[in-house]
Amino acid sequence: MTVQNPRPTKISLENLVEGCLGDIGREEFLEGMEFTDLDLAEAAATQATFLDCRWSNVNFGDGEGPIDLTGVRISGTEIMDCRADTWNMPRGNLLHTEISGTRIGAGVVYDSVWEKVLISNCRISYLNLRGAKLTDVEFRDCKIDEIDLDRAKASRVAFPGSSVGVFQCEGAALGNVDIRGLEPHKISGVHSLRGATIDDTQLMLFAELFASELGITVE
Repeated sequence: MTVQNPRPTKISLENLVEGCLGDIGREEFLEGMEFTDLDLAEAAATQATFLDCRWSNVNFGDGEGPIDLTGVRISGTEIMDCRADTWNMPRGNLLHTEISGTRIGAGVVYDSVWEKVLISNCRISYLNLRGAKLTDVEFRDCKIDEIDLDRAKASRVAFPGSSVGVFQCEGAALGNVDIRGLEPHKISGVHSLRGATIDDTQLMLFAELFASELGITVE
């Protein structure tokens, strides 16, 4: 069976207006703006919309005071060379968006919707995508310590050139999820890997993990 790759996003950003910290607030609708060199610690943008924007060299806040992006809608946007000790965006929408060169400590993005998203050259410690819906999502050349896809629905998701330490997918529904090349030291939810694609080498590497998950003793 042929693996369906994620469909690429297309972003066109022109004539952006410089944005400032004061523009960002709850339920704001911001379009065609560029945010650069900002510290967003303890800011609040719940239910806000960012359409056709660019973020560069922005600090989304430390672990104790991250910006609150609950329920936010981000579409047609570039996020480049940013930092988020905690990226707090549960129940948000990330659509036609590219994130590159960004360091994320804990990505709290459960129950979110991601469509046509490219994440490239990013370093992520923990990504909580529990209950999320992912369609056409690519993690390219990323280092991810742990990704949690428990109860998520994922279609056309790939990890080219990336590494993942812990891969969780308990109760997930996977379709055309390409994890070839990944060598996680722990997989949780082997029963839910139906719909994922692995390679021959991984089949050998994962044999012990699969046996452990299924309660099989190998002697």
